[in-house]
Amino acid sequence: MAGRQRQVGAGSVVGTGIGLALLTVLTLTGCTPTTAADPTARPFSGTSTPTATADAATAGPTSAAPTPRPTSTITPVPGVDDDAGALPDTCTGLITAGRWDDAFASAPLNDPGVVGDPVEVPKDALTPVLQPDGKSLYCVWRDPRADTTFLSIRVAVVDSTTAYPHLQSALQGYDCSLDGYGYRCQKVSQNAQYPVTDGDTYFTRGDVGIHVQQSNVSTSGLLDDVVAHVF
Repeated sequence: MAGRQRQVGAGSVVGTGIGLALLTVLTLTGCTPTTAADPTARPFSGTSTPTATADAATAGPTSAAPTPRPTSTITPVPGVDDDAGALPDTCTGLITAGRWDDAFASAPLNDPGVVGDPVEVPKDALTPVLQPDGKSLYCVWRDPRADTTFLSIRVAVVDSTTAYPHLQSALQGYDCSLDGYGYRCQKVSQNAQYPVTDGDTYFTRGDVGIHVQQSNVSTSGLLDDVVAHVF
């Protein structure tokens, strides 16, 4: 497909106009620190804490305390050392239903022609810090006929003692910041083959890591939406 731009429904390859639009909207959901003066700034909703559950066979007057997940041994950083996340069971559980249909969610999800069968998850900056027995989701919205237009989200349980410092050193050339809820890094670049803009965003908070990749897709508030469904 190299060298051709093919129209594929709503996910068509377009010129640099939408690329510039993506550059604008990505900065709203990527690394720009949120402040009270920023009209897009808002707390992530749905923050929760683990609750104790009783064993039906040994239930007594009080519930047994849950086994705590690993916590960071580095100097605590607000947001980064918060372990209250829980991964959804499905990719559609990561985003608000209907909100992203016009942007990317109407494209096929994890089509075998795109992700393989079984699904092959590409290595990224989260790979070295994944918990070996931790849950993960890999979701790709892409028409297999499209040359470049796609969006992917990877959410996985990571080692909270190493994820934050690892991303600090591994993501060279990214704009990174602590925003009070976690550590996010983003890079926006011109696609090497087509006149469209690519975005690459990482986020870590406690033992949850999120990686969003997109090409020729404009989103505003996507990372906040995903975080709200995880925390």
